[in-house]
Amino acid sequence: MGGSVMGITDVLLLLRIAETMSFKEAARHLNMSRAQASKRIAALEDELGILLIYRSPRSISLTTAGETLLQYYRRIFDMIHEAKLAVEHLNHAPVGRLRFSMPTCLGAHLLPKLYGEFLPRYPGLVLDAYTSETCVDIVAGGYDIVIRVAQRLVDSTLTAQRLASSPLVVAASPGYLREHGVPTHPSELARHRCLGLHGTRQHGVVWQFRTATERLNAPITPWAISDTNLALAHAARSGLGFVYMPKAVIAADLAEGTLQAVLPEFCRGITWGIYAVYSGRTPTRNAAAMIEFLRDTLPTFAGIECRPQSPVTC
Repeated sequence: MGGSVMGITDVLLLLRIAETMSFKEAARHLNMSRAQASKRIAALEDELGILLIYRSPRSISLTTAGETLLQYYRRIFDMIHEAKLAVEHLNHAPVGRLRFSMPTCLGAHLLPKLYGEFLPRYPGLVLDAYTSETCVDIVAGGYDIVIRVAQRLVDSTLTAQRLASSPLVVAASPGYLREHGVPTHPSELARHRCLGLHGTRQHGVVWQFRTATERLNAPITPWAISDTNLALAHAARSGLGFVYMPKAVIAADLAEGTLQAVLPEFCRGITWGIYAVYSGRTPTRNAAAMIEFLRDTLPTFAGIECRPQSPVTC
């Protein structure tokens, strides 16, 4: 296409806009003004002869053409990633920025280890950490690696390694159990206060259980919700109700007696995996070093079991 204005900046800009749904935030990430970002997209739309982004005073969204172009831009980004990886492998020592994300509940345990033990091994590394329960966009966010805790992963465009797992536990404070009673079957949870994560619906939430012979679904209505398991664990310690979460988050509470597990016979075999997720078929050199460290470190924490698997497309 002669005289094309399309370039790598447009690739990164559209990826950032898709991630943030904001011209201002996308422009900030790329060190340009909002006006410059808007002009670049407008020029791209003029060149292609089609609208890529719907704009309104309150929000923006990608058009069908924008979504289509985004998919091709992701492929371009993956090719750049592969080229970068090929060059990095020429030098085996991890160096440069390692951008990663992990859930807040894991970050509370892992970040001290990463800064205190992992970083001294590789003084050429700069750790760029983001802790959140939000499922971030790895490509648009520029992450080398994302640690996710989930029963299963659904994004088929990424590669994942299962590093470990943590069994699910239903728990409440001793004070709550004294006042409201100890349930003996999952169906009784519907009559109790239950605490859930954001992203669950206010009505129709189902906690899943299992016995040796059957699977059980327990419908509950969250009495309170939060965007982090740490806040829910604190609420449970304060006597506000039941939580159902990976044991790794509340292992210390269970050991100290500030939380008490119930219904253990209905939770056997129910685990959530701890995954290292990255773009492309192989992790970057920096991400590979972090994966190796986490594989060795995670099993040292209470409530985490080591069950590694080979990399798979998730």
